[in-house]
Amino acid sequence: MPLSHAVDRDLIHTRRLHMESYRRADGNYDIEGHIDDVKPFPYVMLDSRRAAGEPLHDMWLRLTISPDMEVIAAEASMDVGAHFPCQEVAPNFARLAGLKIGPGWKRRVHERVGHGAGCTHLIEMLAQMATVAYQSMYSERKKEGQGDQRPEDRRMQPGLLNSCYAYSSDSPFVRDYFPSQYKVED
Repeated sequence: MPLSHAVDRDLIHTRRLHMESYRRADGNYDIEGHIDDVKPFPYVMLDSRRAAGEPLHDMWLRLTISPDMEVIAAEASMDVGAHFPCQEVAPNFARLAGLKIGPGWKRRVHERVGHGAGCTHLIEMLAQMATVAYQSMYSERKKEGQGDQRPEDRRMQPGLLNSCYAYSSDSPFVRDYFPSQYKVED
C-alpha cells in the first residue's frame, strides 16, 4: 500500500541506496552496496560546486564474506566524496576483514573504521549490508534444506529475537514458528 497523498511539494534531495548479493565460484559471497546523493538544483559546498543532478556522493562498498558470515575482504571506492579528502579513507575499509556479521556488528565496525578513520555514509551502509548478508545466507540455507526443522526444534538466530515487533518473544509469529522461544510477559 503506498503512502497517503502528499501536499504539493518540491524535490530537494535524492539518496539512492542499492545493494546486491552474489554467490561466488569459490564458495564465498559478495555483498555490494552503492550510494549516491543528488540535488535537482546547483549546490555550493565549502570546497566545490555541484551542478543540478551532479552527485554529492557516489560511493561503493563490497564485502566478501564466508558462508559463516565472516568478512574475508572489504573494498571501498568513492567516485565522488563530499569533500576532496574523503577518498583517502577508502583503503581503511579493508580493516573490516576478520569481523563476523552478527550481534555487535555496528560496534565492531566503529572500532575499525569509525572515529574519523572512515566515512559516515559507508559506515551507515554497512548496517544495511549486514541485513542483506542475513537475507542472502538465509536463502542459501533454505535451498540446502537447513530451514526445514520442526517448529519445536527451530531457534531464531541470535540477535533476531526481540529485534522487531514480529520477532518479539510474545508475538503470534514467534508463538507459531519458534514455540520454544515464545514467552508471554507478565
